[in-house]
Amino acid sequence: MKYSRNVIADVKKKMNVIIYREIASFFNENKSLSEFDCNLQKTKDLKFGDYSTNVLMKSGISRDLIQPIGKKIIKSLPKSIFKKAEIVGPGFLNVWLSPEYNKEVINEAIDLEKDFGQQKSKKLFYNIEFVSANPTGLLHIGHARNAAIGDTIARVWEKNGIKVNREYYINDGGNQINKLALSVLIRYKQLFDKKDELPEDSYHGKEIIDVAQCIKQEHGDKFLKVKYNYDKITDKKEVVDFFKNYSATYMLNVIKTTLHNFGVDMDIWFHESDLYKKDLIKIALDSLASHTYKSENALWLKTTELGDDKDRVLIKSDGSNTYFTPDIAYHKIKLSRGYDKIFNVWGADHKSYADRMTIAIQLLGYKKEQIEILIMQMVRLVKNGQEFKMSKRTGNSLTLSDLVNAIGKDAARWYLASQTLSTHLEIDIDKAIDKSNNNPIYYVQYAHARICKLLSIGKFKRVKKFDLLKEDIEKQIIDELNYFVPTIEAVSKSCEINKITNYLLNLAKLFHSFYGKCQIINDKNIKFSQQRYWLCMAIKNALASGLKLLDINALESM
Repeated sequence: MKYSRNVIADVKKKMNVIIYREIASFFNENKSLSEFDCNLQKTKDLKFGDYSTNVLMKSGISRDLIQPIGKKIIKSLPKSIFKKAEIVGPGFLNVWLSPEYNKEVINEAIDLEKDFGQQKSKKLFYNIEFVSANPTGLLHIGHARNAAIGDTIARVWEKNGIKVNREYYINDGGNQINKLALSVLIRYKQLFDKKDELPEDSYHGKEIIDVAQCIKQEHGDKFLKVKYNYDKITDKKEVVDFFKNYSATYMLNVIKTTLHNFGVDMDIWFHESDLYKKDLIKIALDSLASHTYKSENALWLKTTELGDDKDRVLIKSDGSNTYFTPDIAYHKIKLSRGYDKIFNVWGADHKSYADRMTIAIQLLGYKKEQIEILIMQMVRLVKNGQEFKMSKRTGNSLTLSDLVNAIGKDAARWYLASQTLSTHLEIDIDKAIDKSNNNPIYYVQYAHARICKLLSIGKFKRVKKFDLLKEDIEKQIIDELNYFVPTIEAVSKSCEINKITNYLLNLAKLFHSFYGKCQIINDKNIKFSQQRYWLCMAIKNALASGLKLLDINALESM
């Protein structure tokens, strides 16, 4: 398989070596070449070159030496990569890439098609656990954002040559499953016109009735005499287990189907209940023994050793585990599988808990750097300036399916990924379904469809030289194509998936501008037409590859 070059990284590497050699003696502290970064940036205007660095100003060199040292650096830049370079202002080093070197990205994008941007294996293995909603109801729009974030990050890692396991932690070991089973039993009895009432803290969604109806269809009135109290079913163990297992399995299958339809498929579904069945919590507690103590008949973890504001209870005075304890055991299991790093995507209400979990991982003997917990903010829907709060189907919070039904799966994936995780996300339904250039997902998909239509007009013989592409807009497009791989690299490190939507929107804007300014197909100038035709093919493939990272369809017609 062929892989995409990272032109920016290659250029930066060359410049790092050359610049370091000339200015290392001026550093205030010893810094090796591997630690040195010339901080190469894309210029905002092509008249200042393709890329620029201010490292000469930042390195402690006196002003009178910047020009002579800069000239020595420029003289050393290889002509095969750099067309020219110059020192401007107080010490900016601007460089122009060789057209042949810069334009090679067009051929890469054409040849690799939807795999454009793919990187070689980095021999890293990550795990990302996300969504992990209790199997007691439908996924809501908060889970939708969590799903879009986790899956997009995983796709970016895979594009960047990192192996990934997507994981879902099934909370089926606590009292919520007893409550689910009881809710289903009472709904089941109500289907036979019984007057049983749901306790106030039961699960009231319509999906609970769906489960009850399935049990009625399969088993008739077999369970009408099952006993229960306010908290749980109190009948024979096999009856209790039936309602718990049937209900949780049903709801989990609904969740799996919902996620699959949203483009999210997990590699691992880990049951919390296995922690108890396999005595895995005791193993974790034994590993923490040197960091625990007993007080007030409870077992405490010394989290203050690593900066927590107070120690945390693991086992309460009544002998039951806190929520923290099975979570620690679960994270120990994940880390024991040999991942280079594990990630969690949690809601903002888990921020302090995330800090606590990071401390627990270190007390288990792992490094702080082996876990990263991504915290996301809430999401809400707005229509006609008013917040959309209620689901017509459930009467409760809006579900993931409600979101998809309202704006479509592609728009949902786009908007859920379009802001930083720390931003409170507001999705305007009217804008999200608008078929105009004011809607960014429409604008990007339209660019791809527009290119498809253009390419269908007539096929031109493949060319590999693009010497006629000299317009500023063409140069901007080529530079943007070269920035696809660095964007993937950046998102892979920062998990800021909104950089993907920003990239696609910018590339689409450049194409639409190119389409308006330049005659792409000109029967009187076949050579020009050939080169612009294949440039469009490269743009199309870059858009398709980027949209695939979001699991959004690259439409061929609109």
